[in-house]
Amino acid sequence: MIKIIENLYTGTAKNYEKYVKGKDNWSVVHACKEPYHRRALGYSGRSVSPSHPEYLIAVRGNRLILNLIDPPSPKYIPKEIIDKALRFIEKN
Repeated sequence: MIKIIENLYTGTAKNYEKYVKGKDNWSVVHACKEPYHRRALGYSGRSVSPSHPEYLIAVRGNRLILNLIDPPSPKYIPKEIIDKALRFIEKN
């Protein structure tokens, strides 16, 4: 885990699984489709339907789970995802 500022850290999925998972005093942004968005929504194909209400963003308790991939350009990241993540981080 890398400390960015007081109470804000970044890390890998392995960091999350080892140090943070299950801790109620942490709020987490899963900024990845795999495996967290897939697990939260329970789909097995390439993606959940774009008409699904949680297609881009799912909230599970103290976790914000984003359907976010590594696109070739930031222009392919929906503004809605960035805005929601920033609000979640600020609030938590």
